[in-house]
Amino acid sequence: MRNRIVWLAFAVLWLPVSVWAATQEILLEKLTSRPVMTLQCMSDEQALDIPIPDRWTVSRLTFRIRYTASNNLVGNLAQILVKANGIPVAQSKLNTATPDADFDFEVPVTYLQAGYNKISFQITQHAEIVGTGCEKPCTPDMWTTLNMHESRVSIEYLEKAVPLSLSSVSNFLFDPKTFPEGRVNLITEDRSADALTVLNMAASGIARRFDYRKVTFSVSRDLQPDMDNILIGRKAFVASFLGSRQLSLGKTDGGYLKLFPLPGQDGKPDAAHGLLVVTGEQYDHVKLAAMTLANLSYGFPGAQELSAHGIKLPDVPEYAGREVIRANKTYEFRTLNFPTTSFRGINPTGKVINFRLPVDFLIKQNLSAKLKMDFSYGAGLGSTSALNVIVNDKVVRAIHLGDPDGGYFKNYEIEIPTYLFRPGPNTLTFGIELQPNLKECELTLLGNMFLTIFENSSLTFPDMPHFVQLPKLELFMLNGFPFTRWPDGFESKIYLAGTDDDSVTAMLNLTGMITQKNGFPLLGMPVELDPPNDKWKGELLMIGPPSSVPKEFKDRSPLFVGDRSQIPYPVVRDWEGDYTIAYSTQSSQLGAERGYLMQFESPYEAGRSVVVVAAESGAGLLKLSQAIMEPEVQAQANGGLMLIESGAELAKPRVTSFQAGSLYTTGKSGKASKVESFLYDHPYLYYGLIALVTLGLALALFWALQRYRASRKLGRSSGK
Repeated sequence: MRNRIVWLAFAVLWLPVSVWAATQEILLEKLTSRPVMTLQCMSDEQALDIPIPDRWTVSRLTFRIRYTASNNLVGNLAQILVKANGIPVAQSKLNTATPDADFDFEVPVTYLQAGYNKISFQITQHAEIVGTGCEKPCTPDMWTTLNMHESRVSIEYLEKAVPLSLSSVSNFLFDPKTFPEGRVNLITEDRSADALTVLNMAASGIARRFDYRKVTFSVSRDLQPDMDNILIGRKAFVASFLGSRQLSLGKTDGGYLKLFPLPGQDGKPDAAHGLLVVTGEQYDHVKLAAMTLANLSYGFPGAQELSAHGIKLPDVPEYAGREVIRANKTYEFRTLNFPTTSFRGINPTGKVINFRLPVDFLIKQNLSAKLKMDFSYGAGLGSTSALNVIVNDKVVRAIHLGDPDGGYFKNYEIEIPTYLFRPGPNTLTFGIELQPNLKECELTLLGNMFLTIFENSSLTFPDMPHFVQLPKLELFMLNGFPFTRWPDGFESKIYLAGTDDDSVTAMLNLTGMITQKNGFPLLGMPVELDPPNDKWKGELLMIGPPSSVPKEFKDRSPLFVGDRSQIPYPVVRDWEGDYTIAYSTQSSQLGAERGYLMQFESPYEAGRSVVVVAAESGAGLLKLSQAIMEPEVQAQANGGLMLIESGAELAKPRVTSFQAGSLYTTGKSGKASKVESFLYDHPYLYYGLIALVTLGLALALFWALQRYRASRKLGRSSGK
């Protein structure tokens, strides 16, 4: 009896900590942007981060690394060392006799922690200079490549019970460290425009919590097992839903949030997953609760429930999304995720600053961005040592580190031509080349080989006009433009043609994707169920079957499916990548297993855009939204029309994308004057007008000089 009591007590104590065992195995290419990791020279070290969510208790972590080593290495002196968070955990001699080899190792869980764990690969390798018995510290044949496509990590873990406090929202439930993806199910009271607007707000806020980690939504009428669920609706509906599962609300006042363990299908709670309730007496209160949920960004409150009485959102300016830098503003490196950093030894890994420019920047060709750098380097470096400044993989400047006594520079200024930048994502990379000043066979000492870049270095980008020619679906894929001109989706609407589960889920997937691209919840983007009309201003995202596209869009859209379908077919492609289009009028249907995106100018307001996401059915829209979330599909977006096929016989979606439809321009705030647009679309006319104006001024000046000279002559004649 006593043993039974002991075991029961142990079970009760253990249950809140770890409740469910699972295993995840994933290719390392899913955890890094590099397809391969190449380690060079006598000594090199590179790393990748392995995320461990707060809700996991890891019981085992194992790796299988596929690598290829140069066969010119001295085999008995080449080895690889693995470190977990700086602690050595495994080592192995390199196999230089075979093209490919595997290296298996296990990381002790005592060295791991919730968060991002740095797994470092440190190489030691040697290659003899033929006929000398000596070696150089770095030669082209000293390399080992780790193949991320074929390397994998396996994690065995127990899921912890969800802490029943709303602080779990920011650091536990919707965790960007969750992999391979996040999954969330949403249940709503009805499918009215008010309900779907609130649902979309909540989904957008949740997607933002997952950061860049892919999150897949589902929408249903009931709870779904093995995932977190969100219940959204007015108090009467929510109380009835919970009451049938022996759960109850507290005293609601205004907007209301409460977190429960997920009720299980067998009547027992699933402590490893949560049920989050978003409710209020009326939809205004539910909306307030959803906005509060979208802004819970750290561990407060620590209670299971809260009542929201109001919320004051920040005054967010245009173009203020994730990692966007503003023109004519100086950014110190410390604000660009680049603290003071020292690079040491031979062949140190450089560092990258990632930032974005507004995607509708009209980048001028005759201006320069200013880079001011504070840096120092050690004494005794070889004459080939340099600091390379690289913009978007193009080398801009090599700074010679040639003083044998070392050096310190303050406000070292470099002007970078703006034509090297591009709208959207950009990279500023610092490549480090440190070579010792040695004669052949001299001992290599690395202590003095360093370069330090200080965090008070700065980058300034010159002012640029917001002016871009559309359609360009590639900009939509970059950060949701033009719906993210205002980060919260202000002056944009969603027209959802169907309210079945799949169509609603497709909308949430697209909203989540846009939110993650721009880093701000779309709280200002309402959902409409009535077809658009001439009262609709601003940007429009339309989701539905082709038959729901209004007929007044036919003359504007590049593709129209109806009684007389208008279908563009690219015929000839020129050297600039533009197609000659043939338009076929036919009676046809889109068919299953395919969908399309298209962008065109709104018939209701010049400079505004309509983006249509269309498939024949709700199931087709769901598949289409899932395909659009894939980076490989996004990378193929181009122009105004994108057809995506995702049949069962296809290993991956097939994409056809090209420029079709009429061109139009848009500027800041979605406005562009007709004169500006005409001159932008006809640059030769613009240059001709400049030439005419210049010629006219020259003629006027010549005429004025002639009159002046004539009057001077007349004056002299009269004086005589």
